[in-house]
Amino acid sequence: MRFFSKALIAVSLLSAAFTSLVQASDIEISQAYVREVIPGNSVTSAYMTINNQSSAAIKLVAATSSISPTIEIHEHTMHDGMMKMGQVAGITIGAGEQAVLQPMGLHLMVFDLAAPLKAGQQVTMTLAFEDNQKIDVTMPVRSIKQAKHHH
Repeated sequence: MRFFSKALIAVSLLSAAFTSLVQASDIEISQAYVREVIPGNSVTSAYMTINNQSSAAIKLVAATSSISPTIEIHEHTMHDGMMKMGQVAGITIGAGEQAVLQPMGLHLMVFDLAAPLKAGQQVTMTLAFEDNQKIDVTMPVRSIKQAKHHH
């Protein structure tokens, strides 16, 4: 009997560990980067694509990082012919869908940076989802200078 209860506990623990790994693997983060800080500023933004490969909707509700005490989810919207930016409570991503965080759209605003970010650095952020799942994302800092495209 004692062996059976130990085996049952071991199987339960392994099952719980495997379940959390599967859930984390259902969310894929790609094309993540942070913009280099404009000289004299302490604010920047972060962008990425979040793919939800699960069979249920997920919701990004927060982001944290050691580089900043405040990271907010923001969105640019057109209002009466004017582009406006404002904080949103989260980003819901349907089953099998993706959310693209990009300039002039959904993005993460990073406030009160502890130190200026320079192109070439790496930054780690923790993305928090409504189901208490957290994913660490390490992303490069990209230059604010846009590459010129010649056609």
